[in-house]
Amino acid sequence: MNALLASGIIVLLMRILQDLVFNFKIEMFNRGKKAGVIGINFFESIIGMSVIALVVKYIDQDPRLLIFLGFGSSIGGLIVIKIRDKMNVKIIGQRQYYARISFIGNEDLVEILRDNNFLFTVETKEFLDGQVRTIIEGSLENRARKEKLKTFLKDRENKIVTIIPAREVYWV
Repeated sequence: MNALLASGIIVLLMRILQDLVFNFKIEMFNRGKKAGVIGINFFESIIGMSVIALVVKYIDQDPRLLIFLGFGSSIGGLIVIKIRDKMNVKIIGQRQYYARISFIGNEDLVEILRDNNFLFTVETKEFLDGQVRTIIEGSLENRARKEKLKTFLKDRENKIVTIIPAREVYWV
């Protein structure tokens, strides 16, 4: 029975590790790191086969070993979610954006943005269709500022809004 309990705990821990490694592999894939994906695949397959071997070896002695396998998957998933949430908070704080807003009317918008410490340039331009529009352009230091800007723009008519990650902005 001690060997069975030890195997169950090992299955639980290895299943958690396999979930973590799998999700790290997905992150590497999304970033285009093919060599990293290949290396991680190698270790993930070793972990997965080891887990299966342990379960197959002891399943006839106690089918409850599958419960350890299930709990390992569940706990691994929860840990991955927590890690991803912490990483997203860090990334959200660091990401910068470029915003360009073109509008007709909505004269109070410039004052609202000024009062909320947004740093934008303001100019008036005539578009090809003959309409004169106000243009506001500037950078947003993080995602929270982008979301706040979106709340000020919500439900306003006659506006054209462009918000893109700053790493995509090139001045020529």
